[in-house]
Amino acid sequence: MLNAIWSICRNGIKFGSQETYVDCPSREKGQYLGDNTIITHAHAYLTGDLRLFRKSLHDFALLASRVCPGMMAVASGSYMQEIADFSFQWPLQLLQYYKLSGDLEFLEQMLPVAENMLHHFAQFRREDGLLACVSDKWNLVDWPETMRDGYEFDLKYPIGEGCHNVLNAFYYGAMNTVADIQEIVHGVKSDSLLTELANVKAAFIRVFYNKETGLFVDAEGSGHSSLHANALPLLFDLVPKDAVQTVVALMRAKRLSCGVYMAYFVLQALAVAGEYELVYELITSDDHHSWRTMVNEGATTCFEVWSKDLKANASLCHPWASAPIPVLIEHIIGIKPTAAGWKQVIFAPRLPESLREVKLTFRIPAGTIIFEYTNEQMKLTVPEGVSVVGKYVNGVQKKKVSINIAERTPSSNTEGAKGVVNWRHP
Repeated sequence: MLNAIWSICRNGIKFGSQETYVDCPSREKGQYLGDNTIITHAHAYLTGDLRLFRKSLHDFALLASRVCPGMMAVASGSYMQEIADFSFQWPLQLLQYYKLSGDLEFLEQMLPVAENMLHHFAQFRREDGLLACVSDKWNLVDWPETMRDGYEFDLKYPIGEGCHNVLNAFYYGAMNTVADIQEIVHGVKSDSLLTELANVKAAFIRVFYNKETGLFVDAEGSGHSSLHANALPLLFDLVPKDAVQTVVALMRAKRLSCGVYMAYFVLQALAVAGEYELVYELITSDDHHSWRTMVNEGATTCFEVWSKDLKANASLCHPWASAPIPVLIEHIIGIKPTAAGWKQVIFAPRLPESLREVKLTFRIPAGTIIFEYTNEQMKLTVPEGVSVVGKYVNGVQKKKVSINIAERTPSSNTEGAKGVVNWRHP
């Protein structure tokens, strides 16, 4: 089953990566900014080729300079659309690209685009720093509408009065990411942006955090706590420390009561909280909202929604559903870069006991990384010049394992290293 899940996600990425990334090859055929958060992350591991990732960032930057500095939702595409939630994800993608590529020059070129995006949304800031009535763009939260877990805020377009959680969580995440990029480029974070960050975080907690329940509500004045309104604050470090376990408990109960797009952020948030067993369980679960449902319905590429019966015109090839690929690699196998361009790798495997054999190969700028696990033996092979850090602790599996880290001289031919994985359950 896990092989099948990997396969449909891989194929979704394959057919959604054309002259640009596309949300689906059959309907809008547009490069959607929010979709790209997931697509670019998975595509980088599957191919090791970052040119399309770089081009996608540049495409949106070009449109920002000519149409709206607050970012368009599609670039390029025949349908002109603006989605505020997506705008805030462009800096996240930019920083991710830098971590994978080490391309500092491009990061420097793109930083003003990210700063201008934040400046555009400043017009919607109220006195406490939170965004309200962001009326020039659609406030999406999740898609389709039935996947919003009862999110209690009127999201009609153009948006009306009021201040809601998801948009402000993404806004804070974007601000924090831009500050990180400033530090990489200039060696220091902007004092004004740091002040804004502190103010927005305090206001976010004051407005959306319910001290009685230990949960976040959907909007100012709301009494409802959706999965979305709690997953994003957890991901972006907006949850008070003494409320983390309460938020995780809510997420454990609600599981993937969201769309496949938001599932990426839910899984990432749970990983941030160290809930790796739950992350793996949700990826492989037999809930109706699961990748297993797609497989059982005959999927050969990942769907726009969990099941054909959840949207009348559902696209059956939608690469925004490919979250399992980066999540499995970074949080379950536990390999990700800690220095830009993969100069250094952290290795923290968290394999569940049900996985008895795993083989993974993927390309990075310096060459090929190979991970093998069989007979309770782990072997990680990295290219020459790449250092490995980490406690090498298997946080889920109870059995002791032997871990061997080897260095491999880069091969002159890496054409065959395509990011292939084989999983075998007992």
